Amino acid sequence: MWKLIQHIVPLLALGMFAACGSESEQEVYSQFVHFPGGEWCREEPCYFKPCVAGDKFGVKLSVMHGSEYEYADIVLTMDVVSGDTLALRKNVMLPLIDDNGNWTSDGFGSVYQYRVPVADGVRLDSTSVILLWQSMSCDTLRHISRVGIDITKIKTDDY
Repeated sequence: MWKLIQHIVPLLALGMFAACGSESEQEVYSQFVHFPGGEWCREEPCYFKPCVAGDKFGVKLSVMHGSEYEYADIVLTMDVVSGDTLALRKNVMLPLIDDNGNWTSDGFGSVYQYRVPVADGVRLDSTSVILLWQSMSCDTLRHISRVGIDITKIKTDDY
């Protein structure tokens, strides 16, 4: 029954969650950085300025890569900076290939996207910026077309 509601009447399901006082998420920011030529240099962080404020945000990272990508994973560092303060640093390893050599990311043809939640309960203010770095041992990653972040506001309604 739940799957039926979830797939056929998503707005009704969202209303039921809100009425019951459960946690729900609302996307408040989504941005991608495109790499012309499909190369991402280690010295070139991706800069995101979400312009949202609060203390209950979830952050998801997305990486779009080609089937020619040379590594089984990608290691990223995410810095959340508020004013002059490093508020959060997360090092994340995204496994792009499973034990059988198959892509773990979604996609078809020669383009794949891997999306993963990396942080919940992140505090952001009007000065916050998010920097995303590739932290691989090589200087330049090839066949990375774009990376991005999605920020959702996590709200808990009281009964």
